[in-house]
Amino acid sequence: MELTYVLLRRAAAISLACLLCVLLLAVWRARSDVRREGLGAGQLAQLSSQLAALQNVAESGLQEKIGALREVGHLRHLDFRLEDAGSGEVLAQSKAEELPPLAMRPFLWLLNLFARPHAAEESSWHLERADGRSFRVTLTTNPFSEQREAFDDIVGVTGVLLLYSLCLLVALYWAVRHAFAPLRRILDTIGAFERQDYRARLPAMRIREMDVIARALNHLAAALGQIQEERRLLSLKLLTLQEDERSHIARELHDELGQSLTAMRADATYLLRRTDQQPELHAVVAELEQQCARVQQDIRDLLGWLGKPSDATNRGPIPIDELVEALVESWRNRPGQTIEYRLTVDLGDIDIPQALALTLYRMTQEALTNVARHADAKTAAVRLVTRPGQAIEWSVCDDGVGIASYNEASQQGNGLAGIRERVWAHGGELEMLDRGPTGSAPGLRLVACFPCPEAERASGAPSMRNDELEAN
Repeated sequence: MELTYVLLRRAAAISLACLLCVLLLAVWRARSDVRREGLGAGQLAQLSSQLAALQNVAESGLQEKIGALREVGHLRHLDFRLEDAGSGEVLAQSKAEELPPLAMRPFLWLLNLFARPHAAEESSWHLERADGRSFRVTLTTNPFSEQREAFDDIVGVTGVLLLYSLCLLVALYWAVRHAFAPLRRILDTIGAFERQDYRARLPAMRIREMDVIARALNHLAAALGQIQEERRLLSLKLLTLQEDERSHIARELHDELGQSLTAMRADATYLLRRTDQQPELHAVVAELEQQCARVQQDIRDLLGWLGKPSDATNRGPIPIDELVEALVESWRNRPGQTIEYRLTVDLGDIDIPQALALTLYRMTQEALTNVARHADAKTAAVRLVTRPGQAIEWSVCDDGVGIASYNEASQQGNGLAGIRERVWAHGGELEMLDRGPTGSAPGLRLVACFPCPEAERASGAPSMRNDELEAN
């Protein structure tokens, strides 16, 4: 069903409903006008009857008839007055119109502005009784009464039109809002896509245009989801290759350069003993031995950074808790260390895949290096625990100087971009908060949450990644 047809059909239904309401109001208004006309005609008929009776009534009932005429009240569009023709005494008259209300005065001003005021017209005649007494009857037109009724009609018509417009607007608002209600789901789905969540899908919709948009968005989400999954696989492959290259370099350093340095240091030690009686040569050899010792220590540190937590040929589980504890302990034992390192590890009996365990180790290694080099912190806390629902939460926080912005920090090459890439590759989410372990600024808190490995295996997607990684 096309959107134009839906809107036109609802607009027609609304217009018809509003028109029926207006007709009902007009009928009610006409009924009020007919009743008012009937009352006015009845008053005139009653007045004519009482005046006719005044002419023929007996002397004893004359005052009663005159008293009845005094109760005539307001007459519609007319003023009535009964006078004694001999003395000129006013015996009875209708009630005068009250002053126009404040709301009516602008209408009277406009009426006098565009039309000449209609002058009152007076009509008089005499009633002669058989006893010789005569009465003068005077009827005078009352323009203000006509103006009051015209004002009431205008107010009534304006009120009906205002009510009609209001009802029409409300009904159109409801119709448009109801017709475009599926757009809210489309906007919510687009918002999910902006957050790189391509799992959301839109159902089939009754309106043809929106159904086309929904199917296009579903197709786009499927394509983007596939591309994102391929990017994750590629990123994981690159990380795996990086780890293999690190292991290769570490083995080469250990097997070739390490053994050569050990031989050189042994030769220097031998020469050091043989040159005890030659002070000048002894000093040179001692310096050579110290240089070899420093280079050997640097190589050990480099091996510690490059070294893989498990052997390259071992594809079994990695004891991540023991490795992280050893890593933190190595930072505690470094010479000249002034930072207090805290560690909390509580993973329970959850089985962490090798790739994820290696990522957690490298992230911890990178984050602690950043703390030592850039944070100027006194305390650093590492936390690796499972959350309710078996999600894995990793965090490293310090009470140092923090960072001004993520973009600037990434451009400085302090490893935050690499941490974010590793988290994204495993389907996790990374937050960077500007507060330290005690919760007070400054400082930096890196928090990453990874989905439960069992849940990933149950869904099938992550296991597919692992299989493909193993194949490579």
